[in-house]
Amino acid sequence: MKIGCIRWVDTFSVGLLLSVGLLLGVAATAQAKPAKVVLIGIDGVSLNVLEPLAKQGDTPNLQKLMQEGARGHLDSYWPTRTPQVWTSAVTGKLPCQHGVWDHLANTWPNPPEVRTAEKRRVTVRDRKSQALWNLLDKKGLRSLVVGWMVTWPAEKLEHGVIAAPVELMGDKRQTTIKGSFYRDAENLVEPASLWPRAEKLIVEPHDITALDMKPFVDIPPEGSPLYSLPMIEKYMYTYKWSLARARSVEKLTLGLLDDAKPDVVFSYFQCPDTMGHRFWIFKESQQYIEQRLKELNLPTKYAAELKKHFGESFAACYRDVDERVGRILEATRGPDTLVLVVSDHGFGHCERPHPFKDEPYGGVHLDEGVILAAGPGIAGNKMLEGASILDITPTILDFLGEPVAADMRGKVIEGLWEPATREGKKTATVPTYESSPQLECTRPDGFPPRKVPMRHSADQMDGRNPFE
Repeated sequence: MKIGCIRWVDTFSVGLLLSVGLLLGVAATAQAKPAKVVLIGIDGVSLNVLEPLAKQGDTPNLQKLMQEGARGHLDSYWPTRTPQVWTSAVTGKLPCQHGVWDHLANTWPNPPEVRTAEKRRVTVRDRKSQALWNLLDKKGLRSLVVGWMVTWPAEKLEHGVIAAPVELMGDKRQTTIKGSFYRDAENLVEPASLWPRAEKLIVEPHDITALDMKPFVDIPPEGSPLYSLPMIEKYMYTYKWSLARARSVEKLTLGLLDDAKPDVVFSYFQCPDTMGHRFWIFKESQQYIEQRLKELNLPTKYAAELKKHFGESFAACYRDVDERVGRILEATRGPDTLVLVVSDHGFGHCERPHPFKDEPYGGVHLDEGVILAAGPGIAGNKMLEGASILDITPTILDFLGEPVAADMRGKVIEGLWEPATREGKKTATVPTYESSPQLECTRPDGFPPRKVPMRHSADQMDGRNPFE
């Protein structure tokens, strides 16, 4: 049982509610109402990894969602670059429409016609399409957006709160280009008046102790020969960074709920992707690790030690995210809430050689991520087919009774709801939510052209560079 406060009760009623909550051993909350929609993004999750972990009991909260509602593969967008795909998720549009191609503007995923000569980080100012929270804001619906890619500097909303991670372009404080939260960074939160509170909720890598790391990584002692292997010492810091980011996202989401009073919650976690790039092979057998080390011209004698120290790192990341998702849903979900958990791509085995030299122990992206959906009218334990990352925004708009724009490339996900709940309902449409329809798209298939398929059915990828 969960007790929540309501805005119009008097002081006596509030006290009574709190007392009842304490008597029942239930933490009372100031959250006035559950959210209408909770959208949680988790980078790099796919069913080939999630389902076995769920069956083992590693991810009980995500398993519960799969049992309560629908699940399926979620088609992504080539080349599964984090900023472009997550921006497509909240716009329903392709990169050639919304204008976000990569973390930086001068890199290879940017088509030549938009690529810059100088190194410049991509920010929210590069996005040419309105995000879902912008559309909802104009309709008077409140959003809480935490950790979503390409949201910095934080936009001002008339209704709602944004906590935007900043990408630091190789700053010594992080080892991945994905953005995070730092106490000395600017423009992380809107309204800016919330910064004093938000600053106290931020966790940085130096806040993470060896004890914090113990469930994830058995840190090799100082002087261990494992540090002579490529990237191992750097990856220790990466795990600290990843754990700090996950803690920050959860704390900011829960800590800003009362200020945002959101109708729609957006939270984004990145750990499975970061760990998949760095620790994938260590979850495999010692024989497999030896094989990879041999192909890297590294000593195979370290395979057992690597398995001992890092064998649980990948699964531990999933367990950690699952717990955080559970706490967010406990604080935001009601009986009529639509819950969507989505990922931008999946992860799978890479047959050698690995296409990227700085990821010697990593797996590779698979085309399809995952979608978990639960809520009113969604049948339990159901498999979805044909859903796309582009369908997330249209589906949420339709659920909220708002029109879907005709220039969105996505659609309302077919088969998500039971037919009886959709009887007589027709999806409303408008030409566009922009000043003029965004119909032109010169590179609808992504850039550069892909040569190697990486769908879930091709999990045993042959390892060729997908760009060659």
